[in-house]
Amino acid sequence: MTSRVRFARGLAQILAAGALATALPGAEPVSPPVVEYTIQASLDADAHAVDGQERLVWRNPSGEPVGELRFHLYLNAFKNNRSTFFRESGGRLRGDRFGSKPEDWGWIDISSFKTADGTDLKPSMRFVQPDGNEASDETVLAVTLPAPVPPHGEITLAIAFRAKLPRVFARTGYVRDFHLVGQWFPKIGVYEPAGMRGRAAGGWNCHAFHANSEFYADYGRYDVTLTAPASFVVGATGKRLSENRRGDRATYQYIADNVHDFAWTADPLYRVHEFRFDPRTDIPAGWTALAARELGMTPAAIALQPVSIRLLLQPGHERARDRYIHSSRVAMSFYGLWFGAYPYETLTIVDPPEDGLGAGGMEYPTFITGEAYAWILRWPFGGVRFVEDVNIHEFGHQYWYGMVGSNEFEESWLDEGLNTDSEYRSMELAYGPRVIALPGGIGADHYSIAHGAYGALPNLDPIRRHAWGYASGNSYGINSYMKVGLFMSQLRNDLGADVFARAQRAYFQQWSFRHPSTADFFDVFEKVSGRDLSNYRRNLVEGLARLDWSVVSAKTDSEPKDSGVFERAGGRVTYEKGRQIKPREEKERKDSPGERRMFSSEVLFGNRGDWLHGARARLVFEDGRVLDRVLPEDAQWVRLRIRYTSKLAWAAVDPDRSNTWDWNRLNDSIVLGRGEGAADTAGSRSAVKYFAKASYLIGLFLQAFWTLA
Repeated sequence: MTSRVRFARGLAQILAAGALATALPGAEPVSPPVVEYTIQASLDADAHAVDGQERLVWRNPSGEPVGELRFHLYLNAFKNNRSTFFRESGGRLRGDRFGSKPEDWGWIDISSFKTADGTDLKPSMRFVQPDGNEASDETVLAVTLPAPVPPHGEITLAIAFRAKLPRVFARTGYVRDFHLVGQWFPKIGVYEPAGMRGRAAGGWNCHAFHANSEFYADYGRYDVTLTAPASFVVGATGKRLSENRRGDRATYQYIADNVHDFAWTADPLYRVHEFRFDPRTDIPAGWTALAARELGMTPAAIALQPVSIRLLLQPGHERARDRYIHSSRVAMSFYGLWFGAYPYETLTIVDPPEDGLGAGGMEYPTFITGEAYAWILRWPFGGVRFVEDVNIHEFGHQYWYGMVGSNEFEESWLDEGLNTDSEYRSMELAYGPRVIALPGGIGADHYSIAHGAYGALPNLDPIRRHAWGYASGNSYGINSYMKVGLFMSQLRNDLGADVFARAQRAYFQQWSFRHPSTADFFDVFEKVSGRDLSNYRRNLVEGLARLDWSVVSAKTDSEPKDSGVFERAGGRVTYEKGRQIKPREEKERKDSPGERRMFSSEVLFGNRGDWLHGARARLVFEDGRVLDRVLPEDAQWVRLRIRYTSKLAWAAVDPDRSNTWDWNRLNDSIVLGRGEGAADTAGSRSAVKYFAKASYLIGLFLQAFWTLA
């Protein structure tokens, strides 16, 4: 392909990407919504329980009658040690242990279940195991209706329940007076019509609560009234409409539209800090121009709107306050500019206590939980961006899970993975490449840490797999988070930052308030980029292929001088060690004065992996000369032979680290010597290997962390 043809094709791709990104101003929420919840709930702080009355309107989204409803009763995962969640986790998750004390357990009891006309549905309730999981599991409830809900018809239900919170574990629960109330009410599953997410026939998508899975629900409206002790500070999903105090109790009403979940918190110890995100002053300098340029849009077209933010901070975490505030503004700026403006008026950030961090690092619509430790807020850990990283990641879920509602049970990479990539990019743009920076120049960046985890992971699972189907919790974690960060980085490097940015914005805009699949993701990226990406999907997302370009061998030697008999233009000539021997002339054993020495260098590059992809090779000579070559995409190995007047100092493959999918960084270079300029790097090239080994060890640590989690 000529350079002119490549240029024309690239220009056409960029113009098409810009046109598509501009043509998708944002998907409108489904109207009327599939679900509407009206809930009155009261917290019994002494018993750590919530009594609730729930009115649910469910609208059949399909063209077929539906005679059975299915509900998630997530809290029953913590009811006993026979639940699917407990069996899979062993009572351990994210560093927490659970189930060793009587007060650990939690559950949800339904005392009444009726239709709007008073028909009692409780006799028809039964627990089902949709995943072939434990027969004793009670996290999915099926209810047979007296008459099917007609196509596009609706049904109204009245449900009374009591939710007993577990001791903090797996994103919900209590410790002392701290309450994080998540997955606490009977929540209807998703009825997927035929064709949705590739379904051949319509049916319920309502999985059991597994140890490595999160959530999936339809968008709708929540009108929730919460009552709690008046001394408690309360925060929740949505916008607070009213607050009424009577005696020692306080009642609050919250409204949230176009969300698919509702969570809340209550704790008398919270220190409340309220602030705003104002795009006129809070977007970092240059970001709007950069986003507009990459997206091919005007700054006006990507303008953001103000948001009211409420931070509920624990005592002793005052040093985290400004870090929460700044990182919230960073997150709103990055995600809003590159993907689309945050559409809600509010955001609540919960800072859990250090003995309740099982509730930390979690996302719910307009409501997120961070993580902070007193020790990490002080020297020498001030350069460890842990608070910022978690806060940005959890806010990012307002986009990848909150507004683009992928199925976290079945395709966690579309949520956790896309968000991990977005987190990495926004953190690097705001704080520089190092997420860990310790005194003495010691540190690490996101991609090195992710690469260490990827390199240390046994290659047993692809990225895309049902959350409970991975070989281990560690494999679920690294495949769903870090490997996807590397995959998205590889895709961005290959497509170019502009095309990638436009494709990702188009995907977000097209699938906001919908439920996309892996096929939908690649469909949008292929349309925008104009490229067939089936190789990436087949090998990197749904397969186990690895890329591993390496420097197999390298050597450099003085080139031997001509010796022997050669046929030249003037006749036959004899040389000895580069000197011509004339007839009857006494042999001279010394080299001719001023003769220029030559060196022969040979480097063998090989792709030890099973995914074919090109790479850049770099040879650096002792005199400082740098020679770059392109290793073809379809090559398994390439040998380069170079004659030059200087010795080879070092050879490397992928020196710019553009192949983030490359599996083993330890074999990417060989150092033979040092010299001037660019060759005066033997020590640093060796140091790179030590850092690569360090990242590998970090990967092993992360495997242990995920195993404990």
